[in-house]
Amino acid sequence: MVYLETTRLGRNRFEGPVPERAFETMTNLFDLDLSSNKFNGTLPNLTMIHSLRTVNLSRSGFTGSFLISSYFSRTKNNILSVLDISHNPVTIDQNFWNSDELGSLQELYLDNIRTDPTLNISRLYDLGLLMSNNWTAKSSTLTVLSLMNNRISNIVYDAKSIVDMATVIRLQGNPFSKSPHSDDGRKMFCAQTCINSVPKQESNLKVTIIAVVVSVTSSLILMISLAILFHRHKKLKQYQVLVQQKFEEFEVKPTIFTHSQLRTATRDFHPDLKLGEGAFGRVYKGILPNGNVMAVKLLFPQKTSKGLDEFLNEVVLLTGMKHRNLVNLRGCCIREQQRLLVYEYVDNYDVDQVLLGGANKADLSWPVRWKIVLGVARGLHYLHALAHPRIIHRDIKASNILLTKNYDTKIADFGLAVLFPDEQSCIVTKHVAGTKGYLAPEYASCGRLSDKVDVYSFGVLCLEIVSGRRNIDDSYPPGEMYLSKWVWDLHRQGMRQRLWR
Repeated sequence: MVYLETTRLGRNRFEGPVPERAFETMTNLFDLDLSSNKFNGTLPNLTMIHSLRTVNLSRSGFTGSFLISSYFSRTKNNILSVLDISHNPVTIDQNFWNSDELGSLQELYLDNIRTDPTLNISRLYDLGLLMSNNWTAKSSTLTVLSLMNNRISNIVYDAKSIVDMATVIRLQGNPFSKSPHSDDGRKMFCAQTCINSVPKQESNLKVTIIAVVVSVTSSLILMISLAILFHRHKKLKQYQVLVQQKFEEFEVKPTIFTHSQLRTATRDFHPDLKLGEGAFGRVYKGILPNGNVMAVKLLFPQKTSKGLDEFLNEVVLLTGMKHRNLVNLRGCCIREQQRLLVYEYVDNYDVDQVLLGGANKADLSWPVRWKIVLGVARGLHYLHALAHPRIIHRDIKASNILLTKNYDTKIADFGLAVLFPDEQSCIVTKHVAGTKGYLAPEYASCGRLSDKVDVYSFGVLCLEIVSGRRNIDDSYPPGEMYLSKWVWDLHRQGMRQRLWR
């Protein structure tokens, strides 16, 4: 079970205690769901699993005193981001709210458990357990703290915790939320319903006129709304028929996501979940209700001017590409002029970030670098020789080579890809696309496009991987600023060993 990454046992009828060593061999697990079962006893020990990202233990029946560090890994490399232990008869340990306990958590759900009646928000803020808008203050990564349906009846706060706090605290269903509050500070932590009294001395005629006007206006608004909804529904049906016909024609079955599904999965495309941005759109991390993690690409409107049929052709093409060194397309979403693509989630950044000086730079060994190069080569071989029709990527570069945690390679971003006729070896295009420094000379100057364009870009990428630097870097002396030219000079001078860094 050492290679198991996802375990979902939710909504079953499992009973009894979970064996203490049940998860001992699942050291690469990143998604665990034991929710909605009938277990008893304490939570299982998961401290040996350092890769956990999402854990759902809600309504599972576990009991006892709860402390994160007692059940989950708290190392500096810990990446646990979502934890849900709601609706369990557990008690929060007295050491739960300390500065080291929450770690990298982004979402924590503690609904309907045994909490203290007083919530000291000022103390949590001062300890750095809540996210802050003030960059000088101690801050955590916690964006959501859900404490709904508990017995919280009092809130302790101060001005700075109100002004600077960025964490969303959910308190619905607590005695505190049901009580009227006189000061404005307390109202900020609880939704208020205000009803203004209307003078009763209005004449019957005035009331009648108002009622008629309101009724007529409401009827008009309702009719207009129904007409708009009917038009949209009709247009949506046309979209659905066209999409269904296209996918049946090519015998592919990508998942069609709704816009609301993807908005929920990405927390309304929250900036904290943004993975990156390219020429064609922004990419966000999304988590579906079942715990599946995915990458959602929101295409820019100006990049979606192509017709629906052409967009669906691209979806069909990408869905049909199945190779371990290509990022797999899982589905799409079409909402009027807005279009989204849903890809598999790759969890270890890209070559640019890991090797070439990004925030997550690592010192990679030569076997790992060779593994990355070989993976890109295999992916390109599939596109150029095995895919039908052949595909020219046109934008092979370090930031488009994604890496798994085992440094397996995934070629991404097919926004500039061109379908290449099998009977032709070269075509001429008026519009040259790609990234400066990776463009083949004959393509950049004359627009001559062939699979050699990708091969040239691959060669530049190999030089970057070997040298550990970007192909254009103005921090180097003028003679070394352009990597490919500098390497050619070293070759002519017989000094290639200077490249190994």
